[in-house]
Amino acid sequence: LAKQATILGMLWALFLQGVLSEFQLPPLPYDYAALEPHIDEATMRVHHLKHHQTYTDKLNAALAKLKEEPQQTHLIKLGIDELLQHLDEIENAKLRNAIRNMGGGYVNHIFFFKSMIPNGANIPTQGNLFDAIKLAFGTFSRFKDLFALAALEVFGSGWVWLVKRGHGLEIVATPNQDTPAMEPGTVLLLGIDLWEHAYYLKHKSNRKAYIDAFWQVVDWEEVAHRLDAVLLSGGKAEL
Repeated sequence: LAKQATILGMLWALFLQGVLSEFQLPPLPYDYAALEPHIDEATMRVHHLKHHQTYTDKLNAALAKLKEEPQQTHLIKLGIDELLQHLDEIENAKLRNAIRNMGGGYVNHIFFFKSMIPNGANIPTQGNLFDAIKLAFGTFSRFKDLFALAALEVFGSGWVWLVKRGHGLEIVATPNQDTPAMEPGTVLLLGIDLWEHAYYLKHKSNRKAYIDAFWQVVDWEEVAHRLDAVLLSGGKAEL
């Protein structure tokens, strides 16, 4: 029996190594100084190498603890986006909060960094994204005004998003590192990080100046691609 228990333990350990492997900090798709003068190099280095790295490390630590709970094996098999949609199934409240905060921070920042590009502001004038924004908000200019207003009204730290829900687009805000991706059927299209670490080195407490700068580096082709992909597939991709 002891030998069988040892073998079972080894098999369990091998199984765990194959699921929920450690997440790595993805490299930025551009140089740290590439978004200058709108988003400064110093901010990008701190944001990516310190803050995003911290979310990555703490997410991995939380997942390692989840692996130690055999009764949670159905969660171990999920991708990070699906796991964030099943937080209520994590029995340990402290572990649940850690995965919510660190997992949200991990995926939010990947999404955020991929939403920007040097020499952005290539505003769409046709296509699915242009049509959907016009249908939901009237004009592209009004969408930007409403998005910026929502970002200014976020109290403390959080995010503002353009999402697809049902058949239309919406602007939503989330606190801390919560993400609308926690909600099945909600597709992220664009998001702005409103934690002070995203802008304080350059803009101090002037959040409006940061929002204005953000518009200059948005990769609208990427945003349009996200919407096109979900319209084509009828679902959403794994984060």
